[in-house]
Amino acid sequence: MRWLISLLIVAVLAVALAMAGRYDPGYVVLVYPPWRMEISFIGFVLAVVGMVVGGIVLLRLAMLTLNLPGIVREQRERRAARKRDQNFVGGLQAYAECRYQDAEESLGKWQGDETRIGLARVLAARSAQEMRAIAQRERHIREATEHGAELAALLFEAEACLDTKDATAALVAINRAREIAPQHTALLRLELKARQMTGQWDEAERLLDVLVRSNALEPGVAVQSRRMVYAENLKRRAEDDRGLLEYWKKIPADFKTDPWMARAAARAFMQRGGHDTALDILEAALGREWNEDLVALYGDVRGSSPTRQIEQAEKWLHAQPRDAQLLLSLAQLCSVQQLWGKAQSYLEASLAIAASAEGHIRMAELKNQSGQPGEACRHYQKALALCGVQQGSK
Repeated sequence: MRWLISLLIVAVLAVALAMAGRYDPGYVVLVYPPWRMEISFIGFVLAVVGMVVGGIVLLRLAMLTLNLPGIVREQRERRAARKRDQNFVGGLQAYAECRYQDAEESLGKWQGDETRIGLARVLAARSAQEMRAIAQRERHIREATEHGAELAALLFEAEACLDTKDATAALVAINRAREIAPQHTALLRLELKARQMTGQWDEAERLLDVLVRSNALEPGVAVQSRRMVYAENLKRRAEDDRGLLEYWKKIPADFKTDPWMARAAARAFMQRGGHDTALDILEAALGREWNEDLVALYGDVRGSSPTRQIEQAEKWLHAQPRDAQLLLSLAQLCSVQQLWGKAQSYLEASLAIAASAEGHIRMAELKNQSGQPGEACRHYQKALALCGVQQGSK
């Protein structure tokens, strides 16, 4: 459409010039002795315009000819850049599609701008890690660091070390990365995992607090991590009566009645002779949620008032009359108090509900105590048979 308008304008101008030349009496005389030439004024104007236009065209052609090598070079560079971009995108697509060999081959040798080279090498290293190509992974990490992707390379190096259970090497990479990004959330999560693997539970608790405050952990993960951290710190303080009690007081109330936490705390206090404290912990936890492991541990606690302990277990028995583990614990508590008749009754009731190796062993011990070696041997055989069945099922 634009060309058509231009053509119409040129045609109108030509007609206008022709009409002007028809009625214009002016002329131009060109003299160069001994020659003389006369032309109309309009013709002279057209000739000058034609010469100017022709000169411009020739000048542009000359400039185009001189710039031709540069134009060709730029076109080649654009084609090369387009091809590099296609290769880069192809490598990203291969990585996203879990075609790790293709991704490693493409991104591992990709060349382009400095920023994307570092990114390409990090992804190539991740692809090599998926293929367990350790030498290639290390080479790509070095190249990524050299091309400005040091933080990404260190993060991946820490992840790779944690995958191979090398928490010490992971912490080295994490400490280097912290110099670049001290509050990097993913880095803090990796450090938490590394501290847990190396048993640095106080530091793990500090990191966990930071991550929870910043909502960087899923609620379920945060709760499970807190259970583990609290339980391990309780175990570590089991040799320090004062430190153990102070740490237990600091733990939030919701966690104190958690079965996992209650078991760990009770064992820690029992180790230092704090059986009454262990009883309080177990009773509070069982009052909130019934748990077979806590019931079993309850029978191992030797509080200062065994009678009260038996009475509490018997109260639970009214609510849980067919709990074989509770009956075993009651039998154990009665045996400690030398209430042999009650102990035997509870053992028989427990075995009638659910036969167990522990129940038969305790019954065998009771039979030996009462001078019945034949019966004791029979129960030992049953316990051994049950142990064999359990081992086979595993």
